[in-house]
Amino acid sequence: MKTKLVLISAGIIIYSCGTKNNDSLSELKQTKDSLKTLYDDIAAQIVLIDQQIMAADTTTRLQLVTTNTVEVKAFNHFVEIQGAVETAGNALIYPEAPGRITSILVKEGSAVNQGDIIMKLESDVLNSTLTEVESQHKLAKDIYEKQERLWKEKIGSEVQYLQAKNNKEALELKIKTIKQQIDMYVVKSPISGFVDEILPKLGEAAAPSFPVARVINYNETYIKADVSERYVGVLKEGTLVNVTFPNIGQEFQTKVKRVADFINPHNRSFKIYIDLTGIKADLKPNMIADIAVRDYTADSAVVLPASLVQQDRKGNDYVYIVNSNSGKSLVKKVIIKVGRSFNNQTIVYEGLQGGEIYIDKGSRSVNDGDYVEIINEEAEPISTLDK
Repeated sequence: MKTKLVLISAGIIIYSCGTKNNDSLSELKQTKDSLKTLYDDIAAQIVLIDQQIMAADTTTRLQLVTTNTVEVKAFNHFVEIQGAVETAGNALIYPEAPGRITSILVKEGSAVNQGDIIMKLESDVLNSTLTEVESQHKLAKDIYEKQERLWKEKIGSEVQYLQAKNNKEALELKIKTIKQQIDMYVVKSPISGFVDEILPKLGEAAAPSFPVARVINYNETYIKADVSERYVGVLKEGTLVNVTFPNIGQEFQTKVKRVADFINPHNRSFKIYIDLTGIKADLKPNMIADIAVRDYTADSAVVLPASLVQQDRKGNDYVYIVNSNSGKSLVKKVIIKVGRSFNNQTIVYEGLQGGEIYIDKGSRSVNDGDYVEIINEEAEPISTLDK
């Protein structure tokens, strides 16, 4: 007690001497450092006295805690991002010409091949024009063939022959153009796949500015995601990823298929593409995926639960471990240096070697030098004070 009073008195004297108005900045800093030293000495004295009181007082009820063992094991760190399912075959189909829908030849969910007809639009005017031009072409062809025979026999003029040939060829070109125009009124599938949706109904009008159907091919499905620029050079083709689809409750492990070279100047990110080949799941285009991309791995590392790492007023990270002291469980504060954290696991680089017993539940309620009672669920209390 005398020592404690001496320390406090010394602190008061130093503080009083250091509060004069003419003190320089350096003197104030020295006074602060002296007070800090006294504070630490007093705190150490208090801890020591508390331990002596606890050891002498048999009626003291100890703090209940649980413990666990510091592990040495493999550690993986993952970058967590979000992406969306996409497919190389996802075609929204637009008609090439306006017109009333006269027939729909497929149903939603049916399989189609590239070039199969989805629906037809009204093209009666063009069909009538084609019939008329084909009739004209038949006559022009007959005249041309006769003029050709006469010309070969040196009968008639070359002008008549050339006019007949030009008339026939012009009508052939016109027929070809009309057929191409008629073909614009036939809506075909640009890819093979499944008809996901038919948008208009039979008899409704269609126009080039509005889609009429969607066809999806699931043969090449992947996830596309944006990743921060800081991971350039870390994420590469073949990098391991864990993919979770929260809406269907399924998780898979796969690899990065491709890494884009372009960095978006607006959000400083680049795109990655994740392979879904061989994954058996009911995946839909634009389905959200939670992605964990491994960017660091260690085969052997000292690992602690991240939630147990505390920080003192000096900015030091620390945890509490338990040592045996004369058959009693004594709390010890251990300063540590930590590294990466993932999934509530943190690498410890300094301070722990593995195998130490750390306080789990109750770690926020104890102090360095306390005696505690361990009540792990899987075992009886291993250390108590006499009561």
